[in-house]
Amino acid sequence: MRPLEFYRLGVAIAQRATTESEQRTAVNRLYYGLHHEACCRFFRRNPNAGPLRRNRSRHTELCDRFRRAHNPDARIVGRLLNNLRLLRNQSDYNLAPLLRYGNQRMNSRRLAALGVGVAAELLVALEIYSPGEAEDGCICPQA
Repeated sequence: MRPLEFYRLGVAIAQRATTESEQRTAVNRLYYGLHHEACCRFFRRNPNAGPLRRNRSRHTELCDRFRRAHNPDARIVGRLLNNLRLLRNQSDYNLAPLLRYGNQRMNSRRLAALGVGVAAELLVALEIYSPGEAEDGCICPQA
């Protein structure tokens, strides 16, 4: 399957979400779709890069690889991917009614709206960094 199918599902869920669980699920799908898409595009641009290590969160490591790159387009991808990861962490792991993002407190509806916005920016940044959607069955190497 193509990673952007998860992203598109996240957008659709966010547009029709009426419950907190749907809003949180939308953020999750947005993140995982774009995390996998970013991973595919990173290795497409860097075919000789070492695999992501299993002893560290592959999510954090992928963000770090983009943020440490010399390419300014890659650094933008890394910043946005990390922002979306933080939103997903709140959505998945903080079950309190008020969620946090940076210094802001918000409800799940606001978090989902913010997630859709960050995800849209990230998709644009990914297209600038490495044009063209990832193929079906794209794999991100892990050590």
